[in-house]
Amino acid sequence: MLETLIPLVVNKSVEVVVGILLEKFCKWVLSEAHIRSANNFLKMQILVLYIDWVLQKTPLKSLPEESEEND
Repeated sequence: MLETLIPLVVNKSVEVVVGILLEKFCKWVLSEAHIRSANNFLKMQILVLYIDWVLQKTPLKSLPEESEEND
């Protein structure tokens, strides 16, 4: 009797603990501050990708040349 009761209690305890941790993790991930931070990070990544794309598309001869002055 005790051999079958202990695994059932342990399994149910693990289920409850994992459920509570998962709920807290979801609340943390979906919190407004975390979403705002992720949104800002995503905007920065898009900006960096766009700048990289523009710089790769710009030919070097269209860039202004530096004037060489020997003083």
